[in-house]
Amino acid sequence: MDFDIAIVGAGPIGSTLAYYLSSNNNLKICIIDKKKNIGYPLQCAGIVNRAIINFNEIPEELIINKVKGAYLHTDNNILKVQKEEDAAYVIDRVAYDQFLFKRAINNGVQFINQKVTGVDLDNGIITFANNERISSKIVVGADGYKSEVSKSFGNAPETFNASQLLVKISDEAINSYRQANNEDFSDYVDTYVHQDIFPGFLWIIPTEDNLFRIGLFSNHDYKQQNQILNSFLENNFKNKDISLLEKYKGAIPIFSQNHKLVEKRGILVGDAACEIKPTTGGGLILGFDACKIASDIIIKAINQDNIDLLKEYPKKFYKKYLKELKYQFKVQKTLNIFSNEDLDYFFIKLKENNCEQLISKYGDMDNQSVLVKEIIKRGLLFKIIPSFFIKKVSKIFGF
Repeated sequence: MDFDIAIVGAGPIGSTLAYYLSSNNNLKICIIDKKKNIGYPLQCAGIVNRAIINFNEIPEELIINKVKGAYLHTDNNILKVQKEEDAAYVIDRVAYDQFLFKRAINNGVQFINQKVTGVDLDNGIITFANNERISSKIVVGADGYKSEVSKSFGNAPETFNASQLLVKISDEAINSYRQANNEDFSDYVDTYVHQDIFPGFLWIIPTEDNLFRIGLFSNHDYKQQNQILNSFLENNFKNKDISLLEKYKGAIPIFSQNHKLVEKRGILVGDAACEIKPTTGGGLILGFDACKIASDIIIKAINQDNIDLLKEYPKKFYKKYLKELKYQFKVQKTLNIFSNEDLDYFFIKLKENNCEQLISKYGDMDNQSVLVKEIIKRGLLFKIIPSFFIKKVSKIFGF
């Protein structure tokens, strides 16, 4: 065949997998992408757990801000949580995508700048828009939520829409929104929960020089999301204190265990595999770790000339992450039953029961079950939720 491994999609996940696989000099690997300018357009919030350094290389100069805490908002209440050390990095995602892509190419991976229009998983044939074809022993789908490779599996993933603005905000305006005084505004992100946005939420992420990424994901279409964002800005910031610079939009796949990860000669990673955290919509660290799992299995399958070994990939991925992902669905499902009044009550009870300190200590963007289990262990769950939801929440968590 033309290649041992053909990776469709030159985003951060596809490029990372290509780099891992290319450490084996005996393999002939290509990355295929229709884009010439990798990383464009920006389609994510660009904030990641600081633990990313344990999963992939990231140059210091691509970290544009370091965050140690968050302000959590409902309509009428605010919680403040923070770590003693930096908890998350705000990164230049366009530059990071390009760094990972160039790292793979410099390691001997071949780039094919073509749009994929068809995938034959029986024979490992990939067809391009110009009607040319290549063949590969294994075909990897790392081509995002619209994955052509995933489509050939018969998958039909569901997605949330996501919209984001780049906004310049004065120090006074952001501190007023947080009801804070003399804070270093760049050290904190903000999240806002509202019944009309669930199962998603709205975020405010500081980048640099008074610039903030303000966005949300939800079930609304882009027009409705734009209206929600504009209304949020009008209700919380004065026009003289903010200026809108850019707009972005994209989609976030919804994790499902029914989504096939392996089919014949094909294997999926990242957004194409719906390897996404339910509560936050993030998937970079999850995808990077999936690359490590997948690369070992792919190399083993090629060395032993046995593509059936690819079936080990979903087993290992689910063994490591399924429990955590299910916990996050439970958290999301619980919040979804709350009205705005319920959310205000919930936040008041969190504060009364010293949960700001608990969240600060045990909260983790990627391992949220740790905090949930701690709340349950301390008998706090039914102290912080409205009493008339106890039966519903008990059912959600299986008590």
